[in-house]
Amino acid sequence: MTPILPFPLLPHKALEIVRSLSTRSERVFYTQHARSRMVERGITVPCVMGCLAKGRIVEGPMLNPGGDWKVTMSWFRAGSPIQVVAALDIDQDGTFIVVVTTILRKGTP
Repeated sequence: MTPILPFPLLPHKALEIVRSLSTRSERVFYTQHARSRMVERGITVPCVMGCLAKGRIVEGPMLNPGGDWKVTMSWFRAGSPIQVVAALDIDQDGTFIVVVTTILRKGTP
């Protein structure tokens, strides 16, 4: 049986789901836009996975028109805060994350 995302998805539950999925890289997917921004901003896959595993939610969860839940996670990497915008969705194999974009913040938050 496929797990169901609760409605409304509360921040603590979203964080629990994101952290759980961050241990399973096969359930984390990247849009082409996210890959391009990662290259442009020098953000690696381990940085994104670290943000998902150890970061905090700074925006969301918000229900998108397509039915997925969007969250923005924030985490420090080498002294610079990064943000990962991700969507949570469900397919026949369960819940998964789609990394929509990454943001590198310069200086202190």
